[in-house]
Amino acid sequence: MNSPFLVPFCLLLLCFFSCLSLPKKENPVINACDLRFTIQKPGPNSNAPTKLIFRDPRIQVSQIIYDDLSSVSEDWIQAKKNGKFGFIDLKENVVMDFEFSFIGDFHDGYAVFREGEDRKGPRGFLNKKGDLLGGKYYDMTYNFQNGYGAVELNRKYGLIDRTGKIVVPIQYDLITGIHNGWAVFKREEHQGLVNAQGIEKKFVHDKYDLRGYFYAGTIVFKHYQKSGIMDSNFNVIIPPIYDYLGNFQEGLVRFELGDKWGFLDQKGKVVIEAKFDSEYDFEEGYATVEIEKKSGIINQKGEYLIEPKYESISNFENGLAVVQEDGKKGFINRNGEWVVPPVFQSLTRFREGVFTFALDGKWGFVNLRGCQNK
Repeated sequence: MNSPFLVPFCLLLLCFFSCLSLPKKENPVINACDLRFTIQKPGPNSNAPTKLIFRDPRIQVSQIIYDDLSSVSEDWIQAKKNGKFGFIDLKENVVMDFEFSFIGDFHDGYAVFREGEDRKGPRGFLNKKGDLLGGKYYDMTYNFQNGYGAVELNRKYGLIDRTGKIVVPIQYDLITGIHNGWAVFKREEHQGLVNAQGIEKKFVHDKYDLRGYFYAGTIVFKHYQKSGIMDSNFNVIIPPIYDYLGNFQEGLVRFELGDKWGFLDQKGKVVIEAKFDSEYDFEEGYATVEIEKKSGIINQKGEYLIEPKYESISNFENGLAVVQEDGKKGFINRNGEWVVPPVFQSLTRFREGVFTFALDGKWGFVNLRGCQNK
């Protein structure tokens, strides 16, 4: 803490705070953690990594030595070193060696991966012991969702469960993950919904094309390049008059009409007019919107929490959103205050009490679990 390189940075940080366009939260606290910190940079002739030092000793900070880090998922973090991927745990132990050219995060206890260097190489699912699920490879694998994973063989799709058993035959031209008990499928001239027992609810209509997931009891469909929404019995609840429709999130669905974006309620009524250049779904009561390549945040009444004037903003997760200002990223709270100033080159969303970040071209993580609920 007595490094001669630390004092100049602190002076710079004080100047930096005075230039922020959003207010700085005094004595920022998240999950009972004191988020005040300093950055200690090595000397010009040193090979030592940069250090992130929090005042709160309960906050764990990893070494900042990785080429890339994903968000935490099921207590493991996907990491990259020397061009290969592996996994570390929250004590920074290597729990899966850096030997993969491609591997995803863990979902429902399994990660999709590709064998070998070839992009067209066989794919499968690994558990945390490194065992190949069912001893089988596929042409393509997709993350487990709600206990089931989609697989592809010879351009046909099906679903397997967490034991590796095929529960929906690999015979479909398209199949989504299962949500609310059903997956959307297409097979030859048929389309509709199929459940984990392989029971189909067929939808016959030569001009309606089902799209996306069955989500929140609804299905998006296309009709002559326009989008609408049906219920689980294939009754139209929002007519196909929109250029794009998302899925319902927190009671609202985003839509595109004439290159502008807004939101509809569950009856199809416009509740936030189409005036944005792009937008994201609502999470935790707020949505990110964009106007003229600048990002802001609105509530469900369409009122701005933050005017669209920032380079990028994520949706809120666990009360924090990632905001980029002047090429650097930090966290704001729901009051629109900086709780972590924008000093990072990259920053992932705050998930499961952990966030990952990049400084000086290298990645590390911060673990706030040690002071949660205390």
